Amino acid sequence: MTLLKRIRQYRVYRRMVLSYLLLSVVTVSLLAVSLYSLFSAKAVREIDKSSRQMLAQVGYTSNVVYEQVQTITGQLLSDHEIMSFLNAREDDKIVNYTASLFLTRIQGVYPFIKNLSLYNFVTGGYVDCLGLPEDSDLFLPDESSYLDFFPRTSVLLDGKPLRLLTFKFIPERSFAQKPRSAIVFDLDEAYIRNTMRTIGGSSREAGTFVMDASGKVLSHSNPEYFMTDLADKAYVRKILADSRSQGSFTAVVEGQKQLITYVKSSALDWYFVSARPYGELIADITEVRNWTVLAAILLIVLAGGLSLLLSGNIYNPIRALLDKTSAGAGKKESPLLRFDEYEMLADAFDHSIEAARSMESRLIRSSNALKASYLSHLLKGNANRIAVSAEMKREWESRLDGPILRVLLFQIDEYRTFRERNNAFDRGLYRFAIGNIAQEILGSAYRCEVANAEGNEVAVIVQSGDEDLQDNVYLLLGDIQDTVRDYYRVGLSVGIGTPVASLSEISDSYQAAREAVQTRLFLGHGCIAAAGKAPEGSDKTPRYPVAIERRLIEAVKLGNRDAIRKEIGEFRRILAEGGYKNAMHATNFMVTGILREFEYMTEWWSVDVEQLDKAVDRAREIETLDDMEKLLSELCFRIVELLEANRRQTAVSKNAKLVEDIQRFVGEHYAEHGLSLEAAAERFGFSSGYIGKLFKSMTGATFIDYVTHVRMERAKELLAAGNDPIAQIGERVGVYNVPYFTTLFKKKYGMTPSQYREQAANDAGLSR
Repeated sequence: MTLLKRIRQYRVYRRMVLSYLLLSVVTVSLLAVSLYSLFSAKAVREIDKSSRQMLAQVGYTSNVVYEQVQTITGQLLSDHEIMSFLNAREDDKIVNYTASLFLTRIQGVYPFIKNLSLYNFVTGGYVDCLGLPEDSDLFLPDESSYLDFFPRTSVLLDGKPLRLLTFKFIPERSFAQKPRSAIVFDLDEAYIRNTMRTIGGSSREAGTFVMDASGKVLSHSNPEYFMTDLADKAYVRKILADSRSQGSFTAVVEGQKQLITYVKSSALDWYFVSARPYGELIADITEVRNWTVLAAILLIVLAGGLSLLLSGNIYNPIRALLDKTSAGAGKKESPLLRFDEYEMLADAFDHSIEAARSMESRLIRSSNALKASYLSHLLKGNANRIAVSAEMKREWESRLDGPILRVLLFQIDEYRTFRERNNAFDRGLYRFAIGNIAQEILGSAYRCEVANAEGNEVAVIVQSGDEDLQDNVYLLLGDIQDTVRDYYRVGLSVGIGTPVASLSEISDSYQAAREAVQTRLFLGHGCIAAAGKAPEGSDKTPRYPVAIERRLIEAVKLGNRDAIRKEIGEFRRILAEGGYKNAMHATNFMVTGILREFEYMTEWWSVDVEQLDKAVDRAREIETLDDMEKLLSELCFRIVELLEANRRQTAVSKNAKLVEDIQRFVGEHYAEHGLSLEAAAERFGFSSGYIGKLFKSMTGATFIDYVTHVRMERAKELLAAGNDPIAQIGERVGVYNVPYFTTLFKKKYGMTPSQYREQAANDAGLSR
């Protein structure tokens, strides 16, 4: 391929050749004209500029650091929470926590401060913002000043080392007693180093550093020199011996002549030093002029050839990559004049990077999902159902090594409403946020791991050193509840599981936490319940209040709302005397009994069955006794409304009196074996078909059902009032077949006549 064809075919190559050629010509021309005239002045200006920049930066750095330390110290000493910590005589976790929050707010305002910490030598208290370990070497018994400064190193929780410049303030300094407290400011040495980077301006330099009066390096453009003692260097000794606040001189440093410039801070006992290679600042003017002319001639001659050579060498890798990209994409050979090679390569590389990131993201998500599934199965005691590698198990379980493990279970209050307002995806986001908030707040005192987040609950495994949790755990749980409520308008109830010694027993703690949070039924929403601390009376199992159910149903039939409220209140009182399971069973029995009694309305009055049956589903989802009371009230009042609507319709019916007469007739003749629809029709002079349809439309029950109802109600009275034989009572209410009488009675009341007589006797004995 000829050079001309290559230039014509490749757009990037063509631009590269022309750009190099133009750049070479322009550069040589400018150098030839201006280099000699500008060089000497430039060297002088650079030196002057560097000195002025250094002086300005020195004044700025020292004054800002010192003034800000004084300002923050005043702020801390004027705060009640900080003073409470410093002057405390006993260790108080709440005081420590509030002081830590205040330090975090202060540290967030001043970004140049890496860490703020407080020490109380009386109580041994220590709080800080960054979580650095307490440094006992900071304080010596012969402290001589209230404000001291020194460099030091520390290590973060993740093992990453920190280089710190530490200001130590001792309030209420007393020469007769040891210090009682101290405030420590830690500046990141990197902050000073980044600031010092601007001292030398645009000039090239060997190094810029800050040292104290002893010659120890506080910050250096090369971080490896941090805390290095340079007092044995001749040029450093000269700087320290000079009484002036600033100056400069030349010295041989490491075999090279250097220009040493230094300034002493007026606020702090610091020296800011810059060492620059002297040969880079001043050169022989004549020699520079001769070399400039010679270089200009050579560069002009070689500019064209050099441009072609450089362009070809630089472009060859690009062409090779382009060929591979085109071959991988199956692209046919075609002129590239209309294509930009860089753009094509960038698209290919972006695609590859995006694919790699996507794969990495999927792997991370898959790992997190697998971990969450494993921990969830572990809580439920069926971890063997999920197949994971032994290496993964060891890695996950190594984070939960105890020695004491405990499950904290967070359940969303009013979950039925929460589920209706949010779709499945949003509910997952809420659970994820609750888990993160719980982990962050509990993480300040415990090692913890979110183990399960599904349905209405989020489970967190907490690790502690002993079986008893710290006293502030309830404060932390309250903070979690408040944070979730403030940010997401979601209430939480919390169950605290029993302590276990290993992950193999964690399902026991989880089940205990679930049982503990069930006491929300009695304690109400937003409760915090610990396993083994059940409410008083929860171990009782009172019998189901059949009498209350009977009176409640009668009150509904009569439409007596006050009586309904009274009976529901009495039912609630009885439930409060027992445990969770007993209360849930009793509520389900009560709802089922009411629905069974008024089931005829759904068929005879064309009432939507869902209006009543949905109460059964709601009964399974009640969370508190208030929910139970609301459910029963709404159900009973709805039935009352339906009954009243039917009665109003009946009242305006022209046949109302006839139905009442028929009912009166049944009440007078129910004991007669021959009582039938035909007998009633003959008594009132209508056909049996008309009487049957009219009676059912008005009462919602057939004539036979009504007769049976009257007979069974009378039988109940006779059974409760005396000890007559069952057969005799059946005959007295018009049913002469004893087995048939027993079948009718059990179908209506769910128990045999003998069982009812026994229950009535027991109820009468309890009332006495």
